[in-house]
Amino acid sequence: MMKAVIFGLIVLILAVGLELLTHDDSGYLVVGYGQWMVETTLTLAVIVAGLAFIGGYLALRFFSNMWRAPQRLGETRQRRRNSRASKMLIEGLIDIEEGNWDRAERALVKDIAHSNTPLLNYIAAARAAQNQGAYERRDHYLDLARETTPAANFAVELAQAELQISSGQFDQALATIRHLRALDPRHPQPLKLLKSLYSQHRDWGQLLGLLPELRKRRLVNKEESQSLEVMAHVELLQEAARSESDAYLIEAWKAVPNRLRRHPRIVAAYVYALLERNELDLAEQLLQETLKRNWSDELIYLYGLVRSSDLVAQLTRAEAWLSQQGNNPWLLLTLGRLAQYNGLWGKARQYLETSIAYAPRPEAYRELGKVLEEIGDSEAALECYSKGLSMTTGGVTEEGGKFSLPEAAREVSLPLREPTPQLTGPAS
Repeated sequence: MMKAVIFGLIVLILAVGLELLTHDDSGYLVVGYGQWMVETTLTLAVIVAGLAFIGGYLALRFFSNMWRAPQRLGETRQRRRNSRASKMLIEGLIDIEEGNWDRAERALVKDIAHSNTPLLNYIAAARAAQNQGAYERRDHYLDLARETTPAANFAVELAQAELQISSGQFDQALATIRHLRALDPRHPQPLKLLKSLYSQHRDWGQLLGLLPELRKRRLVNKEESQSLEVMAHVELLQEAARSESDAYLIEAWKAVPNRLRRHPRIVAAYVYALLERNELDLAEQLLQETLKRNWSDELIYLYGLVRSSDLVAQLTRAEAWLSQQGNNPWLLLTLGRLAQYNGLWGKARQYLETSIAYAPRPEAYRELGKVLEEIGDSEAALECYSKGLSMTTGGVTEEGGKFSLPEAAREVSLPLREPTPQLTGPAS
């Protein structure tokens, strides 16, 4: 409308200008039709023509708008529906993040017919349904996602496999992943999902078999690859330890690559299995050979749990490490135990008291209490037991990291070692 008014003003200005130019000789315009004849000045004719043009333009605009009114009304309604659907999608996603699964599901499917992104709605609704344990509804939403966006079938199946893994439906997830790999053997995401599936399903043999391909495709870095490999071998050794088959244990140990046979976690898992089978000399030999090349607080701790057939030689070897490790509290704890095994109560007391001075632990107090009982100091022994018990029940809190030990010693926790003055160990 504004354009028409502006256009009319321009015509009037031009008409006035024309009138001024033709003031002295405005001229005549004669129009005849049959018996009718119209005679007027040129200026007036121009003004009338301009006004007629404007009126015609406005009339055309009016009828055009009237003709298109139903279409525009429909477009306005559709925009409102799309806006409402977008709002419901946002609310549903917020509810998912907040854990309001039922409300999220209802919001996501409420106006989905008018959503510009039905694929996102259905996949998000599937996640909400899964978190309510409604697996049939979840699969129904995923089927609808495929129907609404056939081009995204691969992405929908990836989401389905991920949801199946997180819900513990490993067989269904494996079938889905195999189908994905058949569709696109070079796509990296199915391999990542397969790694996650084998880890959660504790299928360590399959995980080890998958690692070469993961490394080849650069889907895991060197550190992650070794971490997964170590974890898999530790778990396999623990499974073998729980079995009654010595052959199974030997096979699990032989399967460990030579480059990992000195890794503390793997050696610890195998040593615990040997201890359970009373293979004490073999466990002692493996520990001492490993500690010579790769020192580990975890392994020196284990060394103190082994009672080999030659306890004197075992204590002598452990004392030789004092010159290299200084006052390592876990070496001192082990030396205290080995001295006990040899009946050297005075030496055991010195080692244990020094260990406690650097890193007080419940078991160190317990071992010291045993030594004090042996030498007849019952009151001091009772005090040690009391201190150890108070630490066990939470009377003392220490910061530190936990060993990744087999189940038999998962409660063992060694604090991070702080820099300490290097003192001379107890005299032998």
